[in-house]
Amino acid sequence: MTSENRKLSTALCGISTALMVISCLISPAGMIMWFGAATEYPQDVPLMDKAVIFVIAGGIAIFSGLILGIIAKIKNRQSKWAVVCIVLTSIFLFIGVIAAFFFIWAASQYHYQ
Repeated sequence: MTSENRKLSTALCGISTALMVISCLISPAGMIMWFGAATEYPQDVPLMDKAVIFVIAGGIAIFSGLILGIIAKIKNRQSKWAVVCIVLTSIFLFIGVIAAFFFIWAASQYHYQ
């Protein structure tokens, strides 16, 4: 294993971790904003648009972090940081998908009077 591959793997793991943290910060905020805007009467469409953009950006960030973690593991097969990035990003991606489905279901159950 060359030193160059180790440095590249370390850099990719750092970027992957940063993307995971960014996603874990903006996705829940976007989901809560979207849920609040979806259940208001009348609906706040501009806020819903911004919230959806936040959620999509968080999804792209965490998915990109997963891809970078996998690439880092391919570059340096002995990297434990890459394994941690892959496992944690996969867990947070799964939790995010479940939360998104929950918020979509909850907003669909709201009945306007």
